[in-house]
Amino acid sequence: MKDRFIGKVAVITGAAKGMGKAAAVSIVCERGTVVVCDIDKEALQSTDAELKSLGNRATAMVCDVSVRAEVDKVIVDTRREFGRVDILVNNAGLLVPASIEETTDELIDQTLDINLKAVLWAIRTCTPIMKEQRYGRIVNVASITGKNGDNSSTFAYGASKGAVISLTRSVARQLGPYGVTCNAIAPHAVMTALMSYWDEAKKSAVAETIPVRRLGTEEDMARLMCFLASDDAGYINGETVNINGGFYMD
Repeated sequence: MKDRFIGKVAVITGAAKGMGKAAAVSIVCERGTVVVCDIDKEALQSTDAELKSLGNRATAMVCDVSVRAEVDKVIVDTRREFGRVDILVNNAGLLVPASIEETTDELIDQTLDINLKAVLWAIRTCTPIMKEQRYGRIVNVASITGKNGDNSSTFAYGASKGAVISLTRSVARQLGPYGVTCNAIAPHAVMTALMSYWDEAKKSAVAETIPVRRLGTEEDMARLMCFLASDDAGYINGETVNINGGFYMD
């Protein structure tokens, strides 16, 4: 295993479990420091203990990313404790199955707050820090639905992820001159907790539509997230990388 993250400090949202946790484990194993934040206190404590057992280079912070002040506090506290913020992974997300008619105003607000506004807030707070460092890696978690829409979750979800793809390009253009890159990943059919509403029949049917004939794993996603967060991807900027086994190609 490479030691790609020696001396680097990463903040990962939605990291108590799923692919955020998998990315945190990888960064710690490669000798980076990770601040994991999540709204799930119990799962966060368990993840924090696991990460510390791997190298004592982890800190957990409870954070509701739908609240701007809490997002800002995570970034500010990370800078105060570790002196820098090198990597920001915007992984926290909300996906709720609902038809257009079933999508309430509350669900629209929740989806946009968590999937879009939280990303904007975190990037805004990190920007002066990364500019001063003349270094930064920002990785956003978008979705295939941001490119081709979706017919199984609320239509606000695809809209939020499409916006993430656009803001990734805007941030990449504005921060590139300061040594900061911003990229995104566009997953499809990854078996995280958000996809728990898929039954086994649905999973099998979807797998048959994917050229590699399997669903995605959290580890698949984490490997790509960590690549984009590393200096190996230093000349990649403004891209949203498809990671879906060949289901969607552009």
